Amino acid sequence: MDIKRALPHLQLRDVVRSFEERRVELGSAVLTWPVPARPHQILDIHLGEPYQVRIDGGKASAIPDMNLVGPQTYRRAHVCLSGSVHVFNILFQPSGLNRLVGINMMSLVNQDPAASDVLGKSAEALRDAVHKASDFGLRVAAAERWIETMLERRSPDGPIGLASRRMIAVRGGARIDDLVATSGLSTSQFQRRFATEVGMTPKLFARTIRFDRALAARRDAPRRPWTDIIHELGYFDQAHFIRECHAFAGLPPSSLVGDWDNIFFPSND
Repeated sequence: MDIKRALPHLQLRDVVRSFEERRVELGSAVLTWPVPARPHQILDIHLGEPYQVRIDGGKASAIPDMNLVGPQTYRRAHVCLSGSVHVFNILFQPSGLNRLVGINMMSLVNQDPAASDVLGKSAEALRDAVHKASDFGLRVAAAERWIETMLERRSPDGPIGLASRRMIAVRGGARIDDLVATSGLSTSQFQRRFATEVGMTPKLFARTIRFDRALAARRDAPRRPWTDIIHELGYFDQAHFIRECHAFAGLPPSSLVGDWDNIFFPSND
């Protein structure tokens, strides 16, 4: 698979984590993987054949050619790829979409709507600009221009943006009390605004970050023992991680094989 990645300009990094593009010719082969709980907010623009997705074990159906994928809190979707796969992604910062369009992010948790349902007519402008661009660099430039235009009407970055990006940077290991103390908000204000801007409580968000990093670490080093990974990521013990696996993937660690090896993880920042 051909994977390209670019960081946004400095002035956009409080909204966007990265831009990515993935391309592969599968022909009649089918590549599938489950989508466990994860913290990411991603906008997909399909330049090839859109994915097929099964939701909660239902029938597979094609997703829109441009869709938003909100944070996930359990394993609800199973993705199926075939044919000519070519997708351009915008990976948002945890409060990026809220900042960009003012959406209450709790409404996007465990959802993957058509981008136009959230972004309105501006989604068409973005899709057209990305489709017209002849290479990855120009697609990134087109997306950055669109984001800059959207930001002209929005408020500046705030304490929830800073706190949530810190949590991503330290792989979910930040102390919530410390984040509250440096935010200038009361505990209740912080919790309420965090849920609105990010979509989850701070504690749940931290848990999904850590679980996502655990799966990514295992995918990148399949022979690495789970005990090493869970120790590095700060789980209390193996029993703690097993409980998280059941909650976020519906399976014990020993069963995270097969299709689980195919998961697409956004590249590390």
